[in-house]
Amino acid sequence: MTPPDVSVVIPVYNSVDYVGEAIRSVRDQTIAPERVELIVVDDGSTDGSDAVIAQEAAADPRITVITQPNSGTPGGARNPALDVVRGTFVFFLDSDDLLTPGALESMVDTAIAEESDVVLGKIVSSDHRHVPTSMFKRTALDADLVGDRVFNTLGPTKLIRRDLIDRLHLRFPTDQTVGEDEPFIAAAYLNARKISVLADMDYYIVQYRQDGGNMTLGKRSSPSHALVARRVVEVIERFTEPGDLRDGLLKRPLDRPLARALDSRWLTLDAAAQAELAAEIRDTVAPVYTDGVRSLLRTATTIKLDLLIAGELEALASYIAVHRDGGDEALLWEDGSFRMHLPDEVSALVDPSLRVLPAPAITCRLEDLGVEGMGVDVSASVTIPHLVGEPDAIGIRARLRGAEEVHDFTVTAQDSGPSAMPFLVTAKGTDIPRGIWDLFVVVRFADHEIERRLGADRSRAIEPDGISNIDEAPDPQDRVLAYFTQGRGNLSIDRGSILHKQFALAKVAGLTLDVDGRAVLLIETTRPPRPADEYFCYVEGIPQHGGRRLLPGSPLGERLVGLRLPEASEIDGASLSISALLGGVKSSLPITGTEHWNPRAAGFALIPDEKGGVKVIVEESMRSRAQGSRSKRAGSKRADSMTATAARWRHGTTTGSVLDRVRSTRAAQLVRRTPVLGPTLGRVVRGTRRRTS
Repeated sequence: MTPPDVSVVIPVYNSVDYVGEAIRSVRDQTIAPERVELIVVDDGSTDGSDAVIAQEAAADPRITVITQPNSGTPGGARNPALDVVRGTFVFFLDSDDLLTPGALESMVDTAIAEESDVVLGKIVSSDHRHVPTSMFKRTALDADLVGDRVFNTLGPTKLIRRDLIDRLHLRFPTDQTVGEDEPFIAAAYLNARKISVLADMDYYIVQYRQDGGNMTLGKRSSPSHALVARRVVEVIERFTEPGDLRDGLLKRPLDRPLARALDSRWLTLDAAAQAELAAEIRDTVAPVYTDGVRSLLRTATTIKLDLLIAGELEALASYIAVHRDGGDEALLWEDGSFRMHLPDEVSALVDPSLRVLPAPAITCRLEDLGVEGMGVDVSASVTIPHLVGEPDAIGIRARLRGAEEVHDFTVTAQDSGPSAMPFLVTAKGTDIPRGIWDLFVVVRFADHEIERRLGADRSRAIEPDGISNIDEAPDPQDRVLAYFTQGRGNLSIDRGSILHKQFALAKVAGLTLDVDGRAVLLIETTRPPRPADEYFCYVEGIPQHGGRRLLPGSPLGERLVGLRLPEASEIDGASLSISALLGGVKSSLPITGTEHWNPRAAGFALIPDEKGGVKVIVEESMRSRAQGSRSKRAGSKRADSMTATAARWRHGTTTGSVLDRVRSTRAAQLVRRTPVLGPTLGRVVRGTRRRTS
């Protein structure tokens, strides 16, 4: 009988909900049926998996079933299959995973065409479980163990030439429940004539078991991880010569399973157990622990191995206790660099070069921002993770965009003591030259400075549109605008209207009522209104309606805009203030003319405050009248009125025609009777007509 091209081996232990689907993923492959055999090993299942296997085997004569008492390990279930396989190649499939359609055909045909001894097909997960990915960035028909990161995956789910397995007498260790595949696959890699990696599609799907039966997810002890590392190290030493290749391969077992053996699990062992395990590790690792290997390992792994091989087990335990569970190293500024902070009994035993750390990941947050005159006030909080001690100074710096020139602010307050975290700094910038300046936090350690851009992370209390001295009516060259850049939203300063030249100024021309009896604020601008212009009303004093509201601006003429204020009855007792954002520059709009407001006619009073805003007061009689009036005007009448007014604005209706319409209403009579509003509005309209003509 002609042997098949590939034997698929599936070890099974209590996978009743998964094994049927795994077997069918093999039966449904696109490869010709006679090219495949399937060996299923039931390793003493007790959950009914045997019945599922029997049902699948009865439907497909290519399936061979091996039944045995439970061996307790995956290797104990795979090894019996290796004694009976007939295929040119062997593929190991876990009973809770799947092969994708076409996977076997592609891998086998590639192995035959390329004369490859090992073929890796891209592995994916059905549920975001971690799977190896670094070696599947591209297809590599003749892959390098280190350069193509093939050695990063030592799982069994590979296509392997059977002659290679037989020649090396490869079998899986039967005394390991996890990691038994790593020395097996490492030996196959190191003796393969050629290894191919296929990344053109998904080949193998890893599934997460809802019953928690994935053995690789179980909690493992320090000795268990150390055993895996030692066996892989022994394979590498056996099949390689000293040099760069060996050093590069040793990084994986030392930086992964051995590093896990020397994490917080180590501290669960008593002193005698630590000494015994340390001796086993030392005997295996010390002969291959060269300077080349040390240079490739993570700093924490190198320090731990240095202490273990030197026999400094108490110092090793102290170091692990400080950095248990992979925590980041505490650091301090010492001798001109950032250094790992270690207990005194450990520090003297650690190579000084290993203690040097990169600069910490400093973050900053803008807490407050103010502009007064030509000065800019900035407050920021600064976080320096894991720092022991404090910086020498923290400041605020403005850097001229596109140049080397800097302007350091004067620090007015600072909280950077040893117990302060985050640190706080407040600084004032004065005499800022004309230009565009980007703002930074500067953290100083002796002569060493670290700059971090400021503003992207900021307090919600800070105006999102920035702040300026425009309200003080400065000359153009003296304008100071603190704004946030597009994209990242960092803080910058425009001194002298460099970028913000096209903004407009606005002022309140008066107050009037619309046909629905609502207050309309008339705004006169220094240029015609633009679609990007925005007006905001700030409501304070009533939490349910408070905050910043966008007010739609309705053009009433060439340079006249009407803003309808919020409904008075809803904001009874609230304080209102208005601001404009024209051309990217924010300015406040003091509300004027309130001294002539007629509260009885309007139904509510507007009381001015010292900040340029007003407070809304709705008396009981006014409130009743307003509520009744709103009920009568509700529904289609209001919608029709708003639609008609909007249509006139869209068709270029002048302010004069709007006034003609308003004059026929009760609101117009109120306006004419108001000594400020009537004459003011009349002057605005006459000026608009003159400019238009």
